[in-house]
Amino acid sequence: KHGTRWVLGGSAFSPSSIITKRRAQTQAAVLAEEVGCSSSTNGEIVACLRQLPARVLNDAQTKLLAISGPFQYWGPVMDGVYLREPLAKALQRSQLRKVDLLIGSAQQDGLISRAKAIKKFEESQGRANSKTAFYQALQNSLGGEDSNKFIEDAATWYYSLEHSTDDYSSFSRALENATRDQFITCPIINMANHWAANSRGNVFMYHVPESSAQSLELLLDVQYAFGLPFYPKYEERFTLDEKRLSLQIMQYISNFVNSGNPNYPHSFSRRMSGLMPLWPMFLPNDDGDNYKEFTASLPTLKGLKKEDCSFWSDYIRRLKESTGEAVAFWLSLNHLKWTENDI
Repeated sequence: KHGTRWVLGGSAFSPSSIITKRRAQTQAAVLAEEVGCSSSTNGEIVACLRQLPARVLNDAQTKLLAISGPFQYWGPVMDGVYLREPLAKALQRSQLRKVDLLIGSAQQDGLISRAKAIKKFEESQGRANSKTAFYQALQNSLGGEDSNKFIEDAATWYYSLEHSTDDYSSFSRALENATRDQFITCPIINMANHWAANSRGNVFMYHVPESSAQSLELLLDVQYAFGLPFYPKYEERFTLDEKRLSLQIMQYISNFVNSGNPNYPHSFSRRMSGLMPLWPMFLPNDDGDNYKEFTASLPTLKGLKKEDCSFWSDYIRRLKESTGEAVAFWLSLNHLKWTENDI
């Protein structure tokens, strides 16, 4: 009897894990207006949007990304009925049984490819060398519904400090790095830490570094895990080393599904499959942040994005707390003034 396993490419700790009902309605209305589906009733808007080809909706979203930031994402809505609380809060509750977790990220994540659409849109508008788009997109993506000017300024400084003032490509990369770290990679690491620290099950983490290997829309970890290098339509695009890597990754995942451990094919086994490199668990201590890098030699590395994630997990958290206290203090002072004036 198999236990419970999760294979995840995302995290409940990501700011993008859920959106509010208000935000979802606003985004739908803006998109509807952009594609000519404006109406006085929600039913008519939905019916109109459903009739449009996906290409039309994607093109409209590309334009909206450039105007409003790369993370005008669609996601689950915290409506108080089906989803009643933030996912990170739900994870704080005790769990009756353990769930083994295999979780990972990719440098060329799909959300990041959406951020790149900003540059294409700017080029089409004749603003290819402008850095304004970077700052605006970064601030919009970091601001969201709980915009905090202190956080926007801190992230802009952290990710653009070493960049020249006239190199658009540098600012574009900074935008990709900032949004990837905040929304994808660091939340994944936080979830691995939470899972391991609370003994919720075995935790194994991986990362796929940037690669120029394939231009297919699917991320490399998805391509390898589902054996795309062996599909007749695509196999000529992959090298022998990439096909070998795909076989090993498929074996790892198959083992994990069967035993809760990517190293062993069965729960009762202590013999590794073939000659694959050992994949050590992610552990909740300073030296336990192991992850498997999905490259030809499948090396085990440590400390994925440690400094960048410290910026978000430590510095930004303290900044939120301090600025929140400052705002609360300012409001209390003004409330006191208003009360004194009333008296």
